Amino acid sequence: MFHDEDEELKARHSCTDGLCCLVFLASLAGLGCLYGYGVMHGEMGKLYHGIDYQGKICGLEGPEGVPGKPYLFWCMNSAMTAADVSLNLKDPVCVSSCPGVPSVFGGSLYAPVPECKIVSASQQINSYKTMVVMNRYCFPDSSGLLKSAADSLESGLSNQHTERFLEQLSSIPAAWPVLLIAFFLAVLLGYIYLVALRHCTVLLIWLVMAFSIAGSALLGFYLWANAGTLSRHLPSGVAPPEGYGDNEELVTKVMAGLCWVLSAISGCVACCFRQSIEAAVDCIEEACEAIQEMSSLLLAPILKALCRALVFGCLLYGFFALLSTAQVSKPVEGGLVYNAVSNQMEGVARHFQFTSEQKAALIAYAFVAIWVECWLNALFQFIIAYAMAEYHLSPKDNEGGKVIGGGCCALFDGLQVGLIQHGGSLAMGSFLVTIFWALQMLVAVMDASNKGEGNNALVDCMLKCMQCCLDCFRNIVEFLNKNAYVDMAMKSQNYCASAREAVSVIAQLPVAMAVLNGATMVFTLFGALFSVLSCAALTFFLTTTPSFSAPDAPLFVDQPVAVAVAAGFIGGAVSLCFMTVFDMATDSLLYYYGLDWLYGRHEFSQAPDGIKELMHSGNSGKGGRQ
Repeated sequence: MFHDEDEELKARHSCTDGLCCLVFLASLAGLGCLYGYGVMHGEMGKLYHGIDYQGKICGLEGPEGVPGKPYLFWCMNSAMTAADVSLNLKDPVCVSSCPGVPSVFGGSLYAPVPECKIVSASQQINSYKTMVVMNRYCFPDSSGLLKSAADSLESGLSNQHTERFLEQLSSIPAAWPVLLIAFFLAVLLGYIYLVALRHCTVLLIWLVMAFSIAGSALLGFYLWANAGTLSRHLPSGVAPPEGYGDNEELVTKVMAGLCWVLSAISGCVACCFRQSIEAAVDCIEEACEAIQEMSSLLLAPILKALCRALVFGCLLYGFFALLSTAQVSKPVEGGLVYNAVSNQMEGVARHFQFTSEQKAALIAYAFVAIWVECWLNALFQFIIAYAMAEYHLSPKDNEGGKVIGGGCCALFDGLQVGLIQHGGSLAMGSFLVTIFWALQMLVAVMDASNKGEGNNALVDCMLKCMQCCLDCFRNIVEFLNKNAYVDMAMKSQNYCASAREAVSVIAQLPVAMAVLNGATMVFTLFGALFSVLSCAALTFFLTTTPSFSAPDAPLFVDQPVAVAVAAGFIGGAVSLCFMTVFDMATDSLLYYYGLDWLYGRHEFSQAPDGIKELMHSGNSGKGGRQ
């Protein structure tokens, strides 16, 4: 049963699941030891420096490296003329700098590479102009007479498109000012979107519904009208799926029919669930108002994005540092990596030789690192739930508005309670999620191994079924955990008791939760897409201006599309941080009213009117437990 409503929420809470907290702290200590060992004994250069034909790593000190020569260069085949240039992809060498300065002004000769065989015949060249990629590889400049050399190297990487990928990736660091602008734009759009949800939710939801119905119907008509000729309208360089041309008309008409079915389903949902959708919209408006009333929650999205990025970056660095303690060599002949890359081109791919202890250390590190990330996500959910608990318990004034006492401190109160008193319970819930993540990764490794050994069709089917089952179970556990943390924020029970009560509350309001989750999902996708497109468009516009597109610009960007894609990822990640705040807020407010309903206190509940309307529209006729 609940305590009196005038009692401070913080006084209800006491330490739960202390043993789990001790186990989690011990795991963190072990993670710290592995992190320190990797930083002290690892050599990060092993992971991204080139490897010459002798198996030595360019630029590394010691017997396994080539000191003072950090760049990898592919020599030219002997007896090749300037009109017929090809590269020896099997025997790369380490060089101190990439060739590129003409030895004869205006001529076609370039500074010779002593490590390569000298070509001395008339009209022949020893070297060629290159461009530096990833600050470690000398790739041929694809302009002019050296286009055949670039094509030679590109053909050696055709299976993975590595050259094109590295070229695009190398443009991203130079555009860091634009990416920083994209980050701040995403933050600004997140706040604007929350305000829009507070005041224009009804308009937004019905615009999305109308767009879904009309868009699906129009797409169906377009596909039907162009059945059999659709492949002719594809952009140059884009090929249809294999076998599509043999049944193009039938496949296109089936796709058109599916679009019409989707349009009809959307229309039926809009008509049959109109009342529930309107109630869900009111609930979302209440949640956005609660976020604005609990002023400290406005900092939550930014703090989450920065904290998660910082922790993820540190954990990833530690993993790579620990990985670099292994012995590195060229890929083993006959292995999966060798067959994919090194039988065409050597120097980029590498093979790691692990001892049993190193394998165990990497597995343990990866497991605890995933556990830490899941725990941080659980803590964030608990903080939002705690703030919504304060909002739910706040009394109403004469006009029906909430009288908020300590809204400016709700975020920090939730952080304090979550860390000190419920850290063990959060660790227990996140541990269950981590197990499913680890199992999914194990199945993914088994699937990759199966593809490398001939791709047994039966094994492949079984592994895919296992992946689907594990993903389903993980989503169920994550959903149950979220509601258990909400219950914990209100009643201060341990994880098992909170999870049991969460099941009871969920059983009281399945329709209301389904409608609300559907509405919040629509707004989440809409908000994320809006942020992604806005950040990508602004970034592409800025990187095509002379300040970035001019070859002599200090921050020259050769691939604006790659930078735009990176900005889109940044915008989407930041936007999701905002969306998860209001998603958790809506779920928490609905859950707390369901908790009142479960214990027969719904008539005296301080829940917002929109929450009550949604609950009653989906659960009319059900009573609470006295």
